[in-house]
Amino acid sequence: MLVLVLVSALSAAFSIHRGKSLEAMLNLLAITGLFLAAVTCVRGAGMLRGIAFLEVLAAIPVATLGLMQHFRPELLPAANSYPGRALGPFGQPNRMGGYIVATIPVALALSFAAQDRFLRAGLLVATFGLVFCLAVTYSRGAWLGFAAGLLVLALALVRWPDLLPRPALLAASLAAVTLPVLLLLPSIISRVESRPSAAPAWNLPIDPEREGSGAMRRAIWSGALDAALHRPALGYGIGTFREAFDRSKGATMKQLEAEGGRTADQAHNHYLGILAERGALGLAAFAVLTALTLGAAAMAMASGTQTMGRVLVAGLAGSVLALLAHGLVDDNLALIPHGTLLFANLGLLAAAPADRRNAPRSRWTGRGMILVALLAMGVSAASFAGSRAAQAASVDAGLGRASLAVAGYGAATRIAPWRDDFAVARAEQAEVWARQDGSAEALRDAEASYRQAIQINGSDPVTRQELARLYLAHPDVFGDAGARSALVQLRLALAQNPYYAEIQNDLGVALLRVGDREEARRAFGRAAQGRSDFVDPLLNLAALAIESGDPVEARSWLTRALERDPGSARAHALLARLSQ
Repeated sequence: MLVLVLVSALSAAFSIHRGKSLEAMLNLLAITGLFLAAVTCVRGAGMLRGIAFLEVLAAIPVATLGLMQHFRPELLPAANSYPGRALGPFGQPNRMGGYIVATIPVALALSFAAQDRFLRAGLLVATFGLVFCLAVTYSRGAWLGFAAGLLVLALALVRWPDLLPRPALLAASLAAVTLPVLLLLPSIISRVESRPSAAPAWNLPIDPEREGSGAMRRAIWSGALDAALHRPALGYGIGTFREAFDRSKGATMKQLEAEGGRTADQAHNHYLGILAERGALGLAAFAVLTALTLGAAAMAMASGTQTMGRVLVAGLAGSVLALLAHGLVDDNLALIPHGTLLFANLGLLAAAPADRRNAPRSRWTGRGMILVALLAMGVSAASFAGSRAAQAASVDAGLGRASLAVAGYGAATRIAPWRDDFAVARAEQAEVWARQDGSAEALRDAEASYRQAIQINGSDPVTRQELARLYLAHPDVFGDAGARSALVQLRLALAQNPYYAEIQNDLGVALLRVGDREEARRAFGRAAQGRSDFVDPLLNLAALAIESGDPVEARSWLTRALERDPGSARAHALLARLSQ
């Protein structure tokens, strides 16, 4: 685990988004503290049982919310993209399934180990509810993890028959696992069948998801692998997958982002995500850590200790394998709830075969690790505090109090300086403030905030475009130097993603500002080939044709513009000018 932390720290040191890597490292340190505390403090089946029971207990309200959403769809968030699927508090079915799947093998193992019949019955009812909730997430990746977790538990029972529960309990456990699946079998079969998506309104002809979620995953995996190949040793930095993917994704995904506003925040494969963020060294460290802890679990199950403890170890091993199998198609282990479950259970497995004689000395180490975890969580909470400050600033912005919003977003940026979205929001509100008061100082503040956001995250072309638009919209403040700076930012943005028609159009405007009409014409031409509902480049080409004395070309561009937007006031004004 310490090697994994060291490799992650090295990747953060060379990160392309050091602020985000800082936040990710704090989260990793918190999880590391929990892992090492489990390794050094947990001894005996009693402590294993207590912690495992807490994991199941925490999952029950989560599953209850998911079941309520299934039976009462009005409880689902409005306008969500997953009709008919349980989302829980995560707002996304794959994340919900990834959390629930880790607790089912633990709940089953606890039911095998429980001595009290009422507690055993309660655990079996909880297992039934967890499996039913997992089924109605309709997450195929979570179902894969469910199968892997149950397989591990079954193999342990077959390998060591003395762990098998009594036949009646075994039959009841099988019923708790299989009945929800049988009740929902038609809808499960329908979900498993490979078919194109329902083509919602945001689907474009280039969208891979029109062929199904598998096609979208393959497109994302290709970009993630390309990112990993560019930085094979230490990756782009822990927590920076989005930025790494934006630099390395293929043409189809770049066009999809530019025209449909869609990209990927995760690799949809935990191992590709690690490879892109922390390189081959990070992936090797994670693989060795996992192999060692699963080896420790095998040692504990093969030992002659109490049957109760060995059954719990089998359940925890099933939980770990369920999470790892789900990681083949989603990267939810990067989330705090899922990552905490994984590393806490890895720590419990590593502690399972430990010699009790070492316990008194090692417990002080464990307490120290708990302190490390709490400190890391406390520092990481700055992100949450910054979000609260940003929410207050957004309220001021909604009420038209731009100056107060600027101050609020400034406070959020100081609390969490790694959040580029806070800096962008401050810049946008500073522009609003300038429009209200005509303040040149506010425009300079907006410029500084945009540049701060670019320094934090240089992979976002839209932030560069917004800075360029600031320069172009206020030549009285920024002058000719502003137009030249706008050119630099727009060219850098298009180098990252050439499919943004709006950025191509803004490049044409900037080129006109510096007097390069021919290059401007070519930029407008490229912009005109973009989104079919975007008329500005056509109108700009028409205006250039009018100024050049070519009415035939101008009328052609205006005709195309009116086909795209018959109500365009600027198109009608240019048509009237052309008639004159």
